[in-house]
This record gives sequence, C-alpha cells and structure tokens, in this order.
Amino acid sequence: MTDESRPGPFSRIVQAFSQGLSPPAPLTVFEGDSPFTRITVKDCGNVRTLYMGKEAQESETSISLSDPSAAIFEYPGMMLLSLAVSPLNSDVTLIGLGGGFIPGLFQRFLPDRRLTVAEVDPLVAEIAETYFFFRPGGNVQVRIADGADHVESMPPGGADQIWLDAFTGDYIPPHMATDGFLELCLSRLKPGGLLVQNLHQTRLEPYRLQLRRTVKIFGGAPLVFAGRKSANSVVISSRHDGAAWVPPGAKAVTRMAKDFGPRVGPYDLSLESLKRVSEPDRWL
Repeated sequence: MTDESRPGPFSRIVQAFSQGLSPPAPLTVFEGDSPFTRITVKDCGNVRTLYMGKEAQESETSISLSDPSAAIFEYPGMMLLSLAVSPLNSDVTLIGLGGGFIPGLFQRFLPDRRLTVAEVDPLVAEIAETYFFFRPGGNVQVRIADGADHVESMPPGGADQIWLDAFTGDYIPPHMATDGFLELCLSRLKPGGLLVQNLHQTRLEPYRLQLRRTVKIFGGAPLVFAGRKSANSVVISSRHDGAAWVPPGAKAVTRMAKDFGPRVGPYDLSLESLKRVSEPDRWL
C-alpha cells in the first residue's frame, strides 16, 4: 500500500509553488481511530490520499478524484509484472487492501483473474468503499482477516501467487517480517508459484533483512524491480522444489510483459519491466 514517492502524489503542489501560485490547502474528509491505527483521508486538489498513523505521514493510497483508475503510485505497475513472468497467474491472494486501488485494477482490467484480499482492519475496508470508490464483487473478494491467519487457512500447495502489500506505518507488520511467515507463504504456493512483496528502501537495514530472509527461505536470487520515482522495490520469489529458481533476464522480462499486455489499465508493463534490477544481491 505505502508508496515512498519522490516527490509523491502532490507534485502539482510543488509545481504550483515554483510558478508562484497558491497550492490548494489539504482538506480532511475523514479522521478516526480503528482498533489498529489512526486513519485519515485528505483531499488536496484533485488527489485523495489515505494515511495511516497518528501523524498522518504515511500515504497508503492516492487516487485522482476525476479518474480513480489513473496511476499516481508507481509500485502497482511493478507488482503487476508478476502476472507476466509466470503462467501461474489466474488466482492471486493480496494481503492489504488500502484504498482498494489494486483490486480495482483487477475488476476493471483483469476480469479473468481472481483476486482474494485479506484486510485485518474493517474500518479500512469501509473507507475504501466510502471514499475511494471501491466495491468488492465479481472477480474480487475481500475477507476481513489478519493476513498471516488468512495465508495459514489456505490449502497447502494451492496458490498461484501471494502478494504482500501490508504495512504498519512505513514497514511490514512485524509478524510478517519473519522466517516463519515466509515459510508459510512458501508452503501455500504451487510449485512455480510466486511470492510478490512491495518493500521500501527508505529503511535500508530492514529492507536488506527481508531480502536475506526471502533468499534463505525460497533459495536463489529473487527478481527485483526498483522504482524510479519512488523508493519502492518489488521483490518476486518463486517456489521451486528442485534447483533454485533462476529469474528471467532483462530482455526476457520485457518480452513477457509485451506478450502479456503490454498494458494493464494505466500501467505499460513493457516500460515497468525496464525497472528490473540487474544485481539485486548487492543489497544482501
């Protein structure tokens, strides 16, 4: 959910300053406490943003009010590449709903793929419907459950892909940043299935630790895409019960992206594929 953007979804505000104009003042349209965190929704001009935490500093979802399917955050496009690089892509589990932007993409542009979302906070699910134009249904189901508990309830060896997009503040919930949780995900994937993690490089040591855990549990180097306008990094690992997985090279990823789409809604996957990191082990 969280997108560590530089300069972020409010680049128009910066542009307004540079032109000597007065930027629109943020308008708080919702503020309240769930059992888990403080939740705030603010409008700034045409952009609506969901924040988590008491200081309302960590943006979880941003949408354009005039075009809710427009791309504001960068990382969803990189996550969507996992659908292109594996034939096991018809049934996806997403941990973390946020404002429902990624599930909305599945509804509008990927109707032949099934998506099950696990969201621990019922208030987040309510806000996604009330303020971010998301409605579950069709090929997208939402279950109010802790992400780890939901993964544990899944049948062993049955999942095509598991996407981790859950954050507490600016990082993964502690119980999901563990060997045990990664082992659980591995056990629920089909052979060849993918674990797809949206991580941040802003906190470099936790990022490196999660990469090391992932390599240890899954074996072999992951396929990594790094944001160019953000500090987000999408890490894709595959379950391979025999030899370690060898991620596809740069040219192969671009070819797969073109064959798959190349466009999924606002994201051109052939361009997203160019964000592949050639030496992900330099962070280990």
